[in-house]
Amino acid sequence: MLRIEDALQLMLDHTPALPEETVALTEAVGRVLQQDALSDLDLPPFDRARMDGYAVRSADAASAPARLREIGEAAAGFAFNGHVEAGQAVRIMTGAPVPAGADAVQKIEVIQVGTDGWIELHEPVTAGQFITPRASEARHGDVAVKVGERITPATAAVLASFGHARVTVARRPRLALLSTGSELVEVHETPRDAQIRNSNTYSLAGYAARAGVEVIHTAIVRDDFDATCNAISTALQQADVVMLSGGVSMGDYDLVKPALLALGAGVLVEKVAMHPGKPTVFAKLGDKVIFGLPGNPVSVAVSFHLFARPVLLKMQGANDIHLPRWRAHVTRTVKGAPPRRSHQPASLLIRDGRAEVEPLKWSGSSDLVAFMQADALIVVPEDRASLNTGELAEVIQLPQ
Repeated sequence: MLRIEDALQLMLDHTPALPEETVALTEAVGRVLQQDALSDLDLPPFDRARMDGYAVRSADAASAPARLREIGEAAAGFAFNGHVEAGQAVRIMTGAPVPAGADAVQKIEVIQVGTDGWIELHEPVTAGQFITPRASEARHGDVAVKVGERITPATAAVLASFGHARVTVARRPRLALLSTGSELVEVHETPRDAQIRNSNTYSLAGYAARAGVEVIHTAIVRDDFDATCNAISTALQQADVVMLSGGVSMGDYDLVKPALLALGAGVLVEKVAMHPGKPTVFAKLGDKVIFGLPGNPVSVAVSFHLFARPVLLKMQGANDIHLPRWRAHVTRTVKGAPPRRSHQPASLLIRDGRAEVEPLKWSGSSDLVAFMQADALIVVPEDRASLNTGELAEVIQLPQ
């Protein structure tokens, strides 16, 4: 049984890289950049006003009140082409270029505008006031976005500002999801007798989408050896990654590992010292990656976030593949599961300026209703039977 860190490293060491492709910026959010994106201009490209008001010479308004003559206007997209001389001011709008000769902007709220072409400033100004200097945000030729960065909506705005209408990114991993178990029925069906609806496909598809993955195939696989082999083989023909849930433990109907071995896959991980999620499986067949995750909904979620998510992100060349980890005080006693490291669903909050984490009341790894409220996992070390109320704990933040 492997330690979590050893199991993850083994998986990452056997993670293949996906090829590059070029896409329109409109399709790039969520993708991983494969080439540094450079700035093609200074940003801002001129000294820019941060306020609506008047552009002035600071020497003319070092004390207040100061009376100046208005000589023109500058607006966003329309520069004032003259030169501000002593005793002059230019009406200016937020985002407009500061005219030559002016070195400060005073906001309109403290200016009295007359009808005779004169204005009076009721507060003094200092040089540089309310001006964003040219190139203060980026310089021409700078690396604006580094290779390996996942493109967020904010990143897309930066790329657009520097003219990157198309970007080179990693191809999305193609994922096939197989839910094993003869007890499973589709979501639109009414369960009978010992049946339950298939829920893991929907949670895993959502988690995968947040990791930039394209789900191309889903299926329920009954507990039959030939059916399991055929389902995996079919999925491998279409997908880069096949992810199964259920069928990975030691029962008579846990057929995933025997099927993988029969297909010629190399099983690199089959047990991890963790709770929940001990029977997590990782295998390779050629350049294809196969995950066998536990069947219980909470177990499958924990295993996905600790192992599958980092692997899927590394396939895309992402720099940051791990979920954020924090330290927070537990609000009540949390039980561990020595000698395995435990991950308990919880809610992370700030109370009276202190980071706290509230363990959720749940009935075990099948309690998907309780896990729905979780935004974090409390980590209980392998050598601890519990963490006490108020104790500082490691917390893994879950994506929302």
